[in-house]
Amino acid sequence: MSDWKNTFERNRVIPPHSQTARQASGSSQGLQLVFKQIDGLHIKQSESPPSLQYQLRVTLFDSGHQLFFGRTWKSGSHSVSGTQGQSGRVLFNEVVYFHTSLCLSSVVTVVELVSLSTRADGSQDAVGSGFGLLQLFTGHADSSISQGEGRLSLFNGTPRALLHPKLKDPLQLNAMLSVMEGSQLLYSIQPHPALIPIMHLLPPNILVSGHDSIPGVVSSTDTGTGRITHNA
Repeated sequence: MSDWKNTFERNRVIPPHSQTARQASGSSQGLQLVFKQIDGLHIKQSESPPSLQYQLRVTLFDSGHQLFFGRTWKSGSHSVSGTQGQSGRVLFNEVVYFHTSLCLSSVVTVVELVSLSTRADGSQDAVGSGFGLLQLFTGHADSSISQGEGRLSLFNGTPRALLHPKLKDPLQLNAMLSVMEGSQLLYSIQPHPALIPIMHLLPPNILVSGHDSIPGVVSSTDTGTGRITHNA
């Protein structure tokens, strides 16, 4: 990929639907998502666990208007532990931060599991292995963020299935898509007030990790905490 195209891909941002933006009330809220591990991942006989690498890709999704928006965040590559023909585990321990004023129950995150392999020419091949929808907001004014730990079930297929007209209602997912039996992603959601002082440095609806370079923000390698900290 050429330098200009790589720069474009890194900085491309899709705005939210105009009607959803108009529904937003109140100030922007900071959130912290922790993706800990996936358990029960089936390892095929043809796959070699030491060479298996997996990545998480996370994107904001407006289920009311069937629109992906913001920018897709990608984790690092992580190996799977387990044996062929058995269930495996992938430890991610990835932390993602963002802030948004779109605190609506229709705004969710789509978490996609992607398997990575290296082609003969050295380039990387990425194949979707399943996805899940993570509810961010309850829709209740007194407790908007769906905070706490949970286990997210994954569906077979690609997140592009969410754009199908018959899947406009997320409640229809279980009826239309097959579940990856036994596979679950352990996660947690928490408010992250520490983002408030740096909201002017980080655009809304942009997912970042503590290792991303943000002008005016101290790198996590400098603080040793893995957290986003304001460079006062």
